Amino acid sequence: MQPVMAGADHGQSDEDLARADLYGLLAELFGAPPTDHFFNRLAASPKSEDDEPDTPLTQAWHQMVRRAAEMQPAVVREEFNALFVAVGKPEVVVNASFYLAGSLNQQPLVDIRHALADLGIERDPSTSETEDHFAALCEVMRFLVAGELDGDGPPIDLLAAQRGFFGQHLAPWVGDFLDAVERHRASDFYKSVAGFARAFFEVEQQAFDIYAASQPQS
Repeated sequence: MQPVMAGADHGQSDEDLARADLYGLLAELFGAPPTDHFFNRLAASPKSEDDEPDTPLTQAWHQMVRRAAEMQPAVVREEFNALFVAVGKPEVVVNASFYLAGSLNQQPLVDIRHALADLGIERDPSTSETEDHFAALCEVMRFLVAGELDGDGPPIDLLAAQRGFFGQHLAPWVGDFLDAVERHRASDFYKSVAGFARAFFEVEQQAFDIYAASQPQS
């Protein structure tokens, strides 16, 4: 996906850049089998910091990193293929339409395409995945959080855009998707990834709720 709509320079905070990195990480992990370089970098991530708060998100992060350090990239690639790749229907479907409408290429995909058009985000023509793929949606959120909507259009309220896109196109189904990942018998490393994603999205939802409550009532 490539952003083509303009956004103002919002001067993203360190927190927002970290959020963008986490969305990007999830997009990488669910978009394709991890390369040796990518996976080894994840496995080598710091396990903990003395002054780090003990929260469900940090616990889930450390659990995922520890599991990565215990596994080989080739084994994780096999797990990815067993879970998410198939000639027909994969063991775990990664598309919003399946969870919201019961099959692929349904109205949720149309709605996402309309939302992307409104944001000025174009589908990467080199990808075979549809825009309702979980990894593609995480990549859109990364763009929005990082403020990477470059071009000639008017600035947009990035936080409102993040909340709207997350609330309409991720929140309604992502819990069911992560449940499916965690429950599958072939899920090992990706069970820890799903746990991390769940904890991250819970923090995101709480932040968006606080933002919504702070806005003037119309």
